[in-house]
Amino acid sequence: MDDDVACCGFAGFPIEGSFFLGIRAMEKLYANRATPGGFDPPDQPDNPFWRNEWIPFLSDQDGWRGKFVDVRDGRVGRWFVGDITITGEYESLAHYFDSVAEMLTKISDANDPVCEVAEGRLVWS
Repeated sequence: MDDDVACCGFAGFPIEGSFFLGIRAMEKLYANRATPGGFDPPDQPDNPFWRNEWIPFLSDQDGWRGKFVDVRDGRVGRWFVGDITITGEYESLAHYFDSVAEMLTKISDANDPVCEVAEGRLVWS
């Protein structure tokens, strides 16, 4: 585990390889991403990889990808190092958790093609 991220919480939920971050892990990951100019890279203010107004709440173990809340408007986005950051993937954190609840309902009804419950655990294929 990367000590800078220090993921904690529910490993592998809601997506295999991801973690909901605890407060300290959010602080550490945010500090690792924040930049003096407010966004990174500094020459792309309209399409940055990272903005200081984004607060991470879900991440992989290395902090290379995850989800964040944009404090400017409450929308949820996602980042992946080396790829384009997606803003506004969900209208709000509530909408994101609604999608997680919907996914869990599909799994419990055996209607999810990539996840199932095996011996009381979620298993992704």
